[in-house]
Amino acid sequence: MEQITSTKNEYIKLLRSLKQKKGREETGLFLAESDKCAAEALRYAKVQTLLTTLPEHPLARQAEQSNARVVLVSQAVMEAVSDVKTQQSVMAVVQKQQGSLPQKGLFVALEDVADPQNVGTILRTADAVGAAGVLLSGKCADYTSPKAVRAAMGSTFHLPVEVAEDFEGRLSALKKAGVRLLGGHLKGVEAMPGERENLCVIIGNEARGMSESAARLCDYLVKIPIYGKAESLNAAVAAGVLLYRCKEGR
Repeated sequence: MEQITSTKNEYIKLLRSLKQKKGREETGLFLAESDKCAAEALRYAKVQTLLTTLPEHPLARQAEQSNARVVLVSQAVMEAVSDVKTQQSVMAVVQKQQGSLPQKGLFVALEDVADPQNVGTILRTADAVGAAGVLLSGKCADYTSPKAVRAAMGSTFHLPVEVAEDFEGRLSALKKAGVRLLGGHLKGVEAMPGERENLCVIIGNEARGMSESAARLCDYLVKIPIYGKAESLNAAVAAGVLLYRCKEGR
């Protein structure tokens, strides 16, 4: 098994650059930390390299069988590459795949959602409800950032994620394909539509909400009732409520 013990190694320098969006864009690579995320990456994605501090790590054999490079690294190297303070024993270096949404199904679309943890959590929720895919505007937080990947808990690799610079154009294309748009909006109605097939739930920016132009595209605007003194729900929580209401027909 190949070994790297120096944080000054050129490959390790490259991996450290993946903490930043620029590094991920230039290389087409991103990191999946923790046993859970690395295992899901090996099963569902293309893993270039598996880093581990344990020579007998159970994922090492699986990585070798999938023709991934396996590198035994020192704890100092792992800490240098990792984005978290807690000790990790394994990390996958994953090749980013260009996602493309299918024509039909339940979708969630995020317009300029800025917090990577919200993006990752919504990916995980979309996966849990069996959504067909996730659409992100070009100004959303990067779903391959370390924080987003950790929050998604492996769901990054389970469903297609499409990033659209022309977000409203992509929403219009979904409408033409027969998908109805349901926006989470404070000025909406509380009642959900009767027909729940082929819906796209749209969640707006945490501070500003959905843009007026995106709201005009929606077939339905729905608000989640607030019973206490809170002004609104967190974006990820709102997405979860609406997705499950769509799925369960309530």
